[in-house]
Amino acid sequence: MHGETRSENDRELGRPMSWEILVQDLPNVANLEDVPNDFRPGSIGTRTELIARIKKVAPSAEEQDGWLFVQNAEVDLSIQFHMEDPQLVRYLMIHVHGGANSKARVAGIIEKLGLRAVDVDTGELFKG
Repeated sequence: MHGETRSENDRELGRPMSWEILVQDLPNVANLEDVPNDFRPGSIGTRTELIARIKKVAPSAEEQDGWLFVQNAEVDLSIQFHMEDPQLVRYLMIHVHGGANSKARVAGIIEKLGLRAVDVDTGELFKG
């Protein structure tokens, strides 16, 4: 159900849920507590190049009103681009609205982008 947070077990079972994954420039640390206090994330690329890489993992992704939507019977994602300037993206917010394969698709997107992510619900690094 949109707007409700579900447990990790619910995610694994493909039950309806809504949760967010923050994708940004993060150092290679084991957990967020290890990120240095003075670390400042950089931009993660241009909107055009990020969309091209995402579409390699999710070819059916569609752009609409500045967002990217990945939707089929097993995946339901909306991807929001937070811009640093007209070209550069500061970070992505991936909104997961359900779908038995959404978690795996998110993991594939993050891997293809060569970035790291935070599960906003748990406050921990996303592990796909």
